Amino acid sequence: MGDVLIGIVATAVTVPLLAWYIVYIFTVKVTKKKKHSIRLATDLSTLFFILSVHFICVELFQRSFLWVIFILMIMIAVGFTVLHWKTKEDISIKRVMKGAWRFNFLVFSTGYVLLLLIGLAHRIATV
Repeated sequence: MGDVLIGIVATAVTVPLLAWYIVYIFTVKVTKKKKHSIRLATDLSTLFFILSVHFICVELFQRSFLWVIFILMIMIAVGFTVLHWKTKEDISIKRVMKGAWRFNFLVFSTGYVLLLLIGLAHRIATV
């Protein structure tokens, strides 16, 4: 049972788009709400995109950039907090965290695609 769970998590980290799609399909079947399912799949798969960007960077550059990832996530959270404070003059932590987390999804999914393309070009160039 443990090996199956490890295999599922490894696949989700390796191919986070597949993890997003599986969560989306599952939640659509359960809730019958497409918008809610997209948001939930985005929220749950963000961690997989972050981890996959980290592991692709380790594979491509033979160095861990986890500290850069953490600093980027903190800067995004600070930016969303300041933006929320400037527009609303009262900070709602729940809304700030949700907005920052979803923006992290956009940043890291884009980073995943770009690193995937860089990795493919690097592999083709070295063959």
